[in-house]
Amino acid sequence: MGLRIGLLCESTHLQRWQIACLRHLLAVSGVTIAVVVLRQPQEGQVLKPKRRWATALYRRWRDGAGQADAMKSEDASALLGQAPLVNCRTELKKGAEHFTAPDLEKIRAYSPDILLRFGFNIIKGGVLELPRYGVWSFHHGDEMHYRGGPPGLWEIMDGEPVTGAVLQRLTEKLDGGRILRKGAFKTIDHSLPETVGTVLMHSAHWPAQVCRELLAGNTTAAEGRTSTTEAPIHRYPGNMDFLRFRWKMVVNKMRFHRAELKTHEEWNIGVLPHPISVLVQDDPQVNVRWLPPPADGQYRADPFGYQADGRLNVLYEKFDQEAGKASIARLRPKRDGDLKRSRTMMETAGHLSYPFVIEHEGRIHVVPEQASTGHVELYTLSVENEALVPECVLLEEPLVDPTLLPYQGRWWLFGTKAPLTGTELFVYFSDRLEGPYTAHPQNPVKSDIRSARPAGTPFTVDGELWRPGQDCSRTYGGRVALNRVTELSPERFAEETVKFIGPFKGSWDKGMHTISAVGDVTLVDGKRFITDERQRSRVRQRKLGKLMGRPDGDKNKRKVER
Repeated sequence: MGLRIGLLCESTHLQRWQIACLRHLLAVSGVTIAVVVLRQPQEGQVLKPKRRWATALYRRWRDGAGQADAMKSEDASALLGQAPLVNCRTELKKGAEHFTAPDLEKIRAYSPDILLRFGFNIIKGGVLELPRYGVWSFHHGDEMHYRGGPPGLWEIMDGEPVTGAVLQRLTEKLDGGRILRKGAFKTIDHSLPETVGTVLMHSAHWPAQVCRELLAGNTTAAEGRTSTTEAPIHRYPGNMDFLRFRWKMVVNKMRFHRAELKTHEEWNIGVLPHPISVLVQDDPQVNVRWLPPPADGQYRADPFGYQADGRLNVLYEKFDQEAGKASIARLRPKRDGDLKRSRTMMETAGHLSYPFVIEHEGRIHVVPEQASTGHVELYTLSVENEALVPECVLLEEPLVDPTLLPYQGRWWLFGTKAPLTGTELFVYFSDRLEGPYTAHPQNPVKSDIRSARPAGTPFTVDGELWRPGQDCSRTYGGRVALNRVTELSPERFAEETVKFIGPFKGSWDKGMHTISAVGDVTLVDGKRFITDERQRSRVRQRKLGKLMGRPDGDKNKRKVER
């Protein structure tokens, strides 16, 4: 079985994100380009003079300084190879393009299983039913809130923290087709080109994902779900709206830099005297006991625990602001809140964090994040409980917040990757804890800044699997999403975000990005903002270094997706 793809294009020159999409498709065994349908413009299909002048400022900026690299045009002839070219002239009816009967027959002659829209405008009529699996089209925006376009612009104007994207199977309803894939990406409110580039390039693999499912025998993969959107349709901004938009981006840019100079994050650890399962309740009663504040210039985050010597032991990220990196340390919280000096359990030349703890066959294993090394490594707690001993490499790929889970006879490894460390979830599986691990064929299995990045211990309640994820849409480590996993197999993955929890009330109420289970106790972390003149000086030096092009301009900045 193979899949024959037809492309609906303006020409053989495609935007860079479309070329990336095409490369993803051609990397799938069994996918071929059957035909390239080229649109021949005709009178009546251009902007009327009045509308052209009303949107002139935006269109001039979009095609110049405001153009995202992903939207720049390149010749795709080499990728298209010997695929036949078919020229079509559509008919304009009530604002939509309709293919003529002779043109439909010309396309049908090449038996495309899928038509992928890279050009044309709104299309309706018989072409939607011509391919076996329909006409697929991207809409770069959350169709439930933003129909029309341009992508990202109205989200910035409205202060929306995320910009959505969907791959849909077109129907007669504008931006209301059957949803095949959907994602949510962080809105960079001071840069529309950066926002648009991220959304375009990191959704370009979706058609290839659906094709893999179809080729694996999942014939329902192209059915999707019907969108129920009734959102208003947005259009290009008029000249006055565009001037307001440009001013808003300037203000947002100033606020972004001022915020980094004014206050700084400080994290701490808290203990919740309840099992992690209580957090799925509708209104859980929580009373977090926070540890004393960390020493100046340091913070504690990413707590994971285990029982040893009859006491609760907590491994955590011990971050040093001046060094700009962290080690893995251990502490033993007492009921009276008193803390002895922490013990360093692991330290390297690079940054360490997220010391995920899992007990297996009577031994305590730890998988810390050390993405800078380019791999994921399994460690074992030493007999003396004084160090982490290397055991084996699980994966020769860099993962952020690697999280292990034994489930239904397999071991599962979750994590995210740069550059979208808060958005794209990757899954791997193995028959053994020690590996080798196989990449899930749908990687990245999820693209959502609100819930993808791992945030602690997966757990089960009444037979249902729950996976904590970080919501980084408004701020790094803003809160935790509780995702109910509905499908987890070597072929499929699906989960739904049921609720958000945190940050908890108290002194550390500006963010939370870890919840971990230790029997009947749950460990959490919390964030607050402080003013630290030394850190302000370091940030100022970093910004000046970056402005002047010094290679150390990014020193002392945590590598997180903001």
